[in-house]
Amino acid sequence: MPLTSFDNLLNEQLTDPQVTQLYEQECQRLDAAVAVSHAREQAHLTQEQLAERSGLSRNTIIRIERGSTSPSMKTLGRIAQALGKQVHLSIS
Repeated sequence: MPLTSFDNLLNEQLTDPQVTQLYEQECQRLDAAVAVSHAREQAHLTQEQLAERSGLSRNTIIRIERGSTSPSMKTLGRIAQALGKQVHLSIS
């Protein structure tokens, strides 16, 4: 049995609309996780400091950075404001 590359397997699975929707949701969650973590690190803040500045719990910051929750625009706005940044939304 020949081996299938990950890209080939992913492309095959993405022909299913339900899989595509779940994949896109996961990508959005991970994009938010990376963006928040990177911005926090650039600001030289701990998760606790960001939580205090944003009025969110440290557990919320942890869940966002781990990608285990999808933050609302309101939550992202609070984080951005605490970091002196802005949230930019793109639909493509």
